[in-house]
Amino acid sequence: LSGRGVDAVVDAAGETLRSALRYRPFLIKPNHPELAEFFGRKLDNESEIGECARALQSMGARNVLVSMGAEGALLVDETGICHRITAPRGNVVSTVGAGDSMVAGFLAGWLGSGSYAEALRLGAAAGSATAFSLGLADGEMIKKVYSEMEELL
Repeated sequence: LSGRGVDAVVDAAGETLRSALRYRPFLIKPNHPELAEFFGRKLDNESEIGECARALQSMGARNVLVSMGAEGALLVDETGICHRITAPRGNVVSTVGAGDSMVAGFLAGWLGSGSYAEALRLGAAAGSATAFSLGLADGEMIKKVYSEMEELL
């Protein structure tokens, strides 16, 4: 699809992620443990997570969105800005599908606004809403969680 105006999103770990980086995906979304495993080191703080996200950019990723569970998410966008958002408080029912929901929310936010900060906020809201739901969150739940989000950029 190279040269055809198609942007790729990769939500994979390990060797699959490493192989995809050469294609300069628009977005990759490792979670904190996957990022640590990829680099073979423990990541103890936001600075180290950001450092590894930037390293993934140097390997080809345009935007790196790292989900960090109850700690929220970090995005290093293709302009070099590091965005950070905290996770809303809520009763976690299941994390199954939360990462996929985060990716979908991020893309909806980006396509709707062209703003990485907005994309991160909607992605975090969608992922959290799914974690607070039995199954995938619906639009009403995502809007409720979104309205409660506070950004830390």
